[in-house]
Amino acid sequence: MKEKNLKIPVVITAYNRVHSLQRILSSVAKAIYDSPVELIISIDKSDNHEVKRIAEEFNWPYGEKRIIAHKMSLGLREHIISCGDLVKSYDGIILLEDDLYVSPYFYEYIQDAAKFYRNDKTIAGISLYSHNFNETPYLPFTPFPDSFDVFFMQLPSSWGQCWTKNQWNFFRSWYIKNQHKEYRNKNWIIPEDIARWPESSWKKYFFFYMIDQNKFFVYPRTSLSSNFSDPGTHIITRKHIFQRPLQFHKKQYKFVLLEDSDVVYDAFCEFLPGRLNRLCKWLKDYDYEMDIYGVKPLEKITRPYLISSRPVNNPLMSFDLSMKPAEMNIIESIEGNCIHLAEKENFKEKETRYDTKQLLYYYNLFDYHFPALWEKKNLRKVLYGLKTKDLIKTMIEIMFSRFKNYFSK
Repeated sequence: MKEKNLKIPVVITAYNRVHSLQRILSSVAKAIYDSPVELIISIDKSDNHEVKRIAEEFNWPYGEKRIIAHKMSLGLREHIISCGDLVKSYDGIILLEDDLYVSPYFYEYIQDAAKFYRNDKTIAGISLYSHNFNETPYLPFTPFPDSFDVFFMQLPSSWGQCWTKNQWNFFRSWYIKNQHKEYRNKNWIIPEDIARWPESSWKKYFFFYMIDQNKFFVYPRTSLSSNFSDPGTHIITRKHIFQRPLQFHKKQYKFVLLEDSDVVYDAFCEFLPGRLNRLCKWLKDYDYEMDIYGVKPLEKITRPYLISSRPVNNPLMSFDLSMKPAEMNIIESIEGNCIHLAEKENFKEKETRYDTKQLLYYYNLFDYHFPALWEKKNLRKVLYGLKTKDLIKTMIEIMFSRFKNYFSK
């Protein structure tokens, strides 16, 4: 007999984006629900009264609809926190910001996942969104394949997520005690882009919580939400880089507990060493940190060994960067000169002046992730029609500005 559905409302946050709200409401209205579901639309105060009108006129045939129109401006962080606090009346909540779009099966997925993980204290939340991009180096990310429908990351999801009552309450208790503490001086290895997130970011504090409490988010392999990245509080211009193919077929999900999964990543989208050891037993002889993307701050790495794509002197072992995902080159012992196992002090920090090894390092990395970019015939196609050196120079500057996080020290 199928377990009774948990009481989990769909909560949509809105501010001043009319078209965005119309689009996400259209999306959730097309989804499949096998029992009544409450819809809550939370609107932060703005001068755009059209947003409230859209919310009020929207027909929700699947259950109760509730509109929370805040009379004072909360700001993004407090708005999200207030929505999370709604969980006190439910078994959990699904939170959707207005620039998202969901799969017709998003609610079925969350029901099944929430039932499986609700008593697991190592889980901080359940994502609808499936990452395929590492925002720290601005490069693609591919999770290692296994037989399950989920993997795990020590990175909070903000592009469609569910918190069960326990998951949110654990965070809320921590947040009350720790929101005013200084984290810059902590010895945590934190991605540089996350450290620069503004104080208005609720996700920044949730990230600190996950690091401090050693918790992880559950991520689906096939995305059940996609992100339009409409201009808003933290986005100036619209981006398409975070769009994901959505699940458009019904399926039976196969879940796995965090402790039993081989596919677990840290906040840099790097394999946890203990999980890679399960697939490469010979690595157990080394106490190492993973850094295949080459962006972890060397000064904060305390382990004696490092597996990285950085330029290195005297590597103990070296592997190619050809198979995908990148870890496969280590697991299958594909020899090469791109990924290295060495003592930490033998690796170099990125420099502003590039020697031969440094340039080869960048070439290998971009050739691996963007092979078409370096094909001469394709590069000629890109450059065709540009008549002056100034135009060519401008195009190259624009191209490399996409990787500014990676090239900066």
